[in-house]
Amino acid sequence: MSDKDTIAAIATAPGEGAIGIIRLSGPDAISISEHFFRGKIPLSHLPSRQLSFGHLCIQGRAFDKILVSIRRAPNSFTGEDTVEFNCHGGPFLLRRILEAIFQAGARPAAPGEFTKRAFLNGKMDLSQAEAVADMITAKTDLSLQSAFFQLRGGLHRRFKKIAESIRQAVMLLEVGLDFSEDVEIDFEMAKPSISQALTDIESLILSYEHGKIIREGAVVTLAGQPNVGKSSLLNRLLEEDRAIVTDIPGTTRDTIEEQIDLDGIAVTLVDTAGIRETYDPVEREGTRRSQQFIDRAAIVLYIVDGSLPPSSRELDNIRRVDRAFLVLNKSDLGLCKGWQAVQSRHPQIALSAKTGDGISFLRGRLRETLLGKSDLPTEIVTKERHLLALQQTASGLFQALQSLELGNPGEIIAMDLRIALDALASIIGHTTPDDILDQIFKTFCIGK
Repeated sequence: MSDKDTIAAIATAPGEGAIGIIRLSGPDAISISEHFFRGKIPLSHLPSRQLSFGHLCIQGRAFDKILVSIRRAPNSFTGEDTVEFNCHGGPFLLRRILEAIFQAGARPAAPGEFTKRAFLNGKMDLSQAEAVADMITAKTDLSLQSAFFQLRGGLHRRFKKIAESIRQAVMLLEVGLDFSEDVEIDFEMAKPSISQALTDIESLILSYEHGKIIREGAVVTLAGQPNVGKSSLLNRLLEEDRAIVTDIPGTTRDTIEEQIDLDGIAVTLVDTAGIRETYDPVEREGTRRSQQFIDRAAIVLYIVDGSLPPSSRELDNIRRVDRAFLVLNKSDLGLCKGWQAVQSRHPQIALSAKTGDGISFLRGRLRETLLGKSDLPTEIVTKERHLLALQQTASGLFQALQSLELGNPGEIIAMDLRIALDALASIIGHTTPDDILDQIFKTFCIGK
């Protein structure tokens, strides 16, 4: 496959719909499309960004009434000639049209190839291209806002500003090296620029903890002994009867996973089997799976029947759990005073899954624990690839400052700064190897 081929794909979601869009991009996009379009204006004469009504014909036979638009290079999403057929959204119809387009000389687009061409043709940097995929997969307002900020070039501008500070320091050092016999330059003058760049980078690195949660969501596991109200709490948080609730202990024997939007965070709630000693092989397997979800959870809601005195087994189980809230359920029956005397490193929350009392408070505490109390900055890092590159940048800047303190030669300091610049440039795609590019765009859907 070549980046100079003309590619085509269905750009709308699979399944039946009112409209289905077929997109072509490449040097022959317009000429290939003219084989199929019959309208008042030939496509080669149609102005860019103007819709034209006509018939789509295959081998002289009309298949559909469509709207078609073209965008000529370089003023298109991909930077190439682009054509879009707006057809009726029948899956068979779209596949039939696409097959004819392939026979006319186009080839199937690889996943993310339209966006990859936009990147290769300078229409966006790599961080913006990655944001396209994040826009498509966003599940909450926060993840959507973060992706759109990145797509608009917000992070790109931040990275450019930091890179400029580093380049100023490099230029000062290199001037001192080139004209060392004529001019004496104090390398300490480069220190403020390097220090400011390091401060900015460290701020972005720290933002990843929240950024990852915004982009990927978090797992919250509901754990506890049988018949304490785990499934009732799940249903209350979901606001639907998802899990079976009975008075019989051990009703839930397997894990149940459901997702909620927790004020901008995609939270996966996991209802687990009750934790207790048993000889039942099914229950024992359920307990083993419960422990797995407890270990991987961002937060564990360890639920107890707050109307009953605490047992030694419950207290032992609570002590072994990290990142937990101790949820005193059944507050509508009255809370046992024995829980007030329990010394636990976990915060206690009293509520009633039956009546809903305390649920809003629980939701607020969950969000606060996951994202903190303050408003989130728009400039946050959400991808591990960006985090690793920023860590390499920070390492290079730190080494440069160390070299300055030790009085090392300017060549050594400049080399550390160049390492930092290269790592920073890899985020926006200036120095990114082809295999990494391929891996990034493979995660995209076909047609984007």
